[in-house]
This record gives sequence, C-alpha cells and structure tokens, in this order.
Amino acid sequence: MRRFYSPEINVDQNQLVLVGEEHHHARNVLRLEAGEDISVFDGLGREFLCRIDKLDKKEADLTVLREIDPTAPESPVEITLASVAIPGDKYDLVVQKAVELGVVNFVPLTSARCELKLKDLGKKIDRWRRIALDASKQCGRARLMTIQEVLDARDLTASTNNGHLRIFFSERAGWKMPSSEQPKMITAVIGPKGGWEDAEIESAEAAGFNIVTLGGRIMRAETAAISLTAILQNKFGDLN
Repeated sequence: MRRFYSPEINVDQNQLVLVGEEHHHARNVLRLEAGEDISVFDGLGREFLCRIDKLDKKEADLTVLREIDPTAPESPVEITLASVAIPGDKYDLVVQKAVELGVVNFVPLTSARCELKLKDLGKKIDRWRRIALDASKQCGRARLMTIQEVLDARDLTASTNNGHLRIFFSERAGWKMPSSEQPKMITAVIGPKGGWEDAEIESAEAAGFNIVTLGGRIMRAETAAISLTAILQNKFGDLN
C-alpha cells in the first residue's frame, strides 16, 4: 500500500487534505485516483488507513478510515546518533540507514578534522530531512527521525545528559562495548574521515563517555556509523 506523510491528521474529524510534495507524489508520480486506499503516518508513530475522495490539481481530499499498525515497530531503546559530516553522498547513506535501523535522533557534527565548513553543512539540513522522510516511507516507520542542527563534537559531548548510555567510537584509545542494564536512551558519537584529535577523545572521556574501539578495526566513517548502530540495536534494542 502506498504510504504518505502528514503531521496534521485529525482523527476526530475523519478528514485529511494532502498538499505540496505529498499531493504531487500521489497525483503526478503515482497517478492515484479517487476511491483508492492509502496509508498516512503522522511522524509521531501513528498510521492510518485512508480513502482518496478527490484528487485535483491543488490537493487530495481523504477520509480517515481507521488507525493501523505501522509496518516497522519502534525500538525499545531511543538512540541518538551523532556523526561528523563527510563529503559527497556517503553522508546521505548514513542518514538513510540510520532511519532504517531505528535511530530516533540524528545530530550532524563538525570536528577538528571535518572536511566540510559549518556554513555549508547548515545548507544540507533540509536535504537530510527529506532523505529521512523518504526512508521512513520506504522502511515502514511511522515515527520520523529528528535531524537536529549542526553541532561541534565537543559541544555535544559536554551537553549530553548523564542518564544516557554514552558511546564515543574511536579507532584507538578505546575499550570494548560496555555492559549495561537495559538503557532507555543511548547517545553514540562517530568521528570524521581522518579520526579524532587527542583533545576531542580526552574531552569526551572527561564528560563521561565510554570510548569504544571495535576490535581495533579501522573503518570508514560511514561504515562505523552504520555498524555501530546495528550493534547497539542488537545488544540493547530489537534487532536480534
């Protein structure tokens, strides 16, 4: 069944209007017609079966029939993935796979060895949010992964809540994944293409992060982000 997104689902009124990109996709790309059923999710975890009543040049009028279960369940652990940005489309892949792996919050980072400038990263936020939305449609999640504004890695480690299980992935100077009782929230930080500077590792450790090195292997930044997220979901979430 075709899936669409709308943050404005009013269950009490049983009516919904799709406009903008969602309307364009339904009418001009998929060429749907009145009478067809679609599903619409609200980005907060709820999804609804809807019927198309009218589909004209400006909008699609829908009737909300009933709430349905999303195809993909949400993980019992809330993961925040903070990853230093890397050039090209490889970072787009990290955003997409983070959605598929159940990440709840995504934080683009800068660092001493980040190859991209802060002003350039700020222009990419809308693109990454669109990628996250498209990935949610594809993988069946009804909760949108939040993509926050760009932060410096040291600012992130200094401000992260002590109640989280906090993982700082490094290709050196680290240990195995810590044992922990089932955490409700995890913050995982992934470094840049050239690795962390000593001062950044020391700052994270001083802030209470667990410095983790996975078997001493040196991974590409995008590989590390995807692999570590999968490991966390396997160890603490529902990917098992």
